[in-house]
Amino acid sequence: MYPFDPHTYLFMARQDRDRHMLLAERRRLAAAQKRLRRDELRVQKAWDELTASLADVSVSERRVLELARR
Repeated sequence: MYPFDPHTYLFMARQDRDRHMLLAERRRLAAAQKRLRRDELRVQKAWDELTASLADVSVSERRVLELARR
């Protein structure tokens, strides 16, 4: 039935399953890290755009105040 001792076979099967689960977990972790890096870049880009937009609004408000004082 088994090419060798059943206990050895079960041990090897368990080791193989554990290795497979470890590799799958590593793949999931790598994918999650990739998504995190992508999301961090999106947040940074949105923050930069928001900062630039607020700066433009600030400049516009100053111009309006200068025109109103004249």
